[in-house]
Amino acid sequence: MGESIKKLNEVQQKVNILMVDDRPENLFALQSVLAYSNYNLVTATSGEEALKHVLQEDFSVILLDVQMPGMNGFETAKLIKARERSKQIPIVFITAISQALEHVKNGYSVGAIDYIFKPFHPETLRMKVKALVEMQQQQEQIKLQNELLRIIGETTTDTIVTFDHLGHILTVNEAVTNMFGYTSAECIGLHINRLVPTLHFRSSGENERIVETVALRKDKTQFPSDIQIGMAAVKKQQIFVCSIRDVTERKLSDEERFRRIFNATPCLIELRSLEDKRYMNVNESWLSYTEHTYEDIMNQTHEEIQYIMDLDGLGETSVGIFELTAPVRNARISYWTKSRDMREGLLSTEMMEIRGEACILSIITDITDRVAVEKEIAKFARLNLMGEMAAGIIHEIRNPMTTVRGFLQMSKNHPSTEYIDIMIEELDRTHNIITEFLSVTKTAATLRVPKQLNDIIQTLFPLIQAKAMVSDKYACMELGDCPPLSLDEKEIRQLILNLALNGLEAMSSKGVLTIKTYTNGPEVILEVQDEGCGIKEELLEKIGTPFFSTKVNGTGLGLSVCHGVSARHNAVMKVKTSEQGTKFLIHFNTENSPIDEPCSRTKTEA
Repeated sequence: MGESIKKLNEVQQKVNILMVDDRPENLFALQSVLAYSNYNLVTATSGEEALKHVLQEDFSVILLDVQMPGMNGFETAKLIKARERSKQIPIVFITAISQALEHVKNGYSVGAIDYIFKPFHPETLRMKVKALVEMQQQQEQIKLQNELLRIIGETTTDTIVTFDHLGHILTVNEAVTNMFGYTSAECIGLHINRLVPTLHFRSSGENERIVETVALRKDKTQFPSDIQIGMAAVKKQQIFVCSIRDVTERKLSDEERFRRIFNATPCLIELRSLEDKRYMNVNESWLSYTEHTYEDIMNQTHEEIQYIMDLDGLGETSVGIFELTAPVRNARISYWTKSRDMREGLLSTEMMEIRGEACILSIITDITDRVAVEKEIAKFARLNLMGEMAAGIIHEIRNPMTTVRGFLQMSKNHPSTEYIDIMIEELDRTHNIITEFLSVTKTAATLRVPKQLNDIIQTLFPLIQAKAMVSDKYACMELGDCPPLSLDEKEIRQLILNLALNGLEAMSSKGVLTIKTYTNGPEVILEVQDEGCGIKEELLEKIGTPFFSTKVNGTGLGLSVCHGVSARHNAVMKVKTSEQGTKFLIHFNTENSPIDEPCSRTKTEA
């Protein structure tokens, strides 16, 4: 409030000062002495004219001559003080008449605050007027503050209480009657804990925040309230100001809103006590999905739902909600219904406190139907892929079969070992196409175990080096520190070899193939980079499509296999390409890493 008053004062107009004297030369002298920019000097040559100004404007100080024709200064002052609005204006008599004690006493008796005799000292007059102006402004400010406090106290629905350092109530506004049932007079002298039993106030500045608590009415009934305390020091005595707000309606509306949301949400929600493990509440979706009844569940302490989930990356196991030592977010689970049907879901948990009791809130988003649809979509996608690949493989196999058939016919009349070598080569080509086809269409679950990705790369690297040296190219590896991953080593070997051989084939002589590993936040990234001419932008979307290849004798099945291996390891394969080469990146997620043992950093070149 003090800041508001200060800002209000800053925008106020100039200070009005009324100067009354029947002699113009005296008024001119006063104007010369008080010629300040923030003073608005108003002159009057008689008592009657002065009264007219007082009726029309507010003044901070009145400088009044005593000896004037008609109405003298004493009579004018008496009329000014008789008026309610102007009685607080400081009046200073300025006179050249007798300095007898009787005149001075007469001046003070009619309301003057000071008596100055002519000739006066200019600086003394300036200082007195300045002091009187400041005093008047302070009084007006106090008056305004008191009026604002009165209005706030009368209009607010909050109970405003002041109390001393011992907690004894000093003042309270009228709102206490409606809120607590006490009159203001009954509260004076009571301890503040009579109204707010749990209130704790301190002499430090820790009282400013709003606290939710319970207040106590005169009839001993309780209601929820918001409490805020401020502290002031008056003559070295601590005075506390406390505002009490009844939040019953807000609490009711919040609880009603929460109840509606709780029951309307399609997620399964249960609230359990951490102290005795009893069910405190479950929503309608929980009852519908699990096939239990509300009466069977409430206040029971045994586990009605067992979750099947992979806690540490070591395989799925059955756990109860209290076996989860930390909150989880969207953990993939399966759970049994009362009729022993298996359903799929995403589980999230949160620890909280409700009405002073520690609880665990669990929310399950049921995804059974979504999983079923995804399986059907995947099934149709595989069938569609099989159709496309069947058409492609027929085309790819037909060519070598035609070649073999032709040379067999020729060998009837002209046997030749050259013909046999060509036929064997074509049959090998057919065998490779069928093998790659079977790899792409593989749907069996991978057998993953904790494994260091760098160990697999180091085992394969001599083979990759040999392939590079045969074609006058180079291979190097830069293996960074990374945690173990849950991997199927056979599949990862195939992925690395496919990417490495593709990179070598894409480069001309003296090109360098680089294999890197590094961590980026929760991911381990495998990077295979070549120095070829890059891939055209319009071909990027087709990369990995079976039987699409930019190589003369390629089938496109190699990258299809890499996509499949990545997907089965919950990894993401990305491609970055330019005229300086192509980079394949495999992003492995480490959140379910079974152990945390970093591998050593190595760099090898050939």
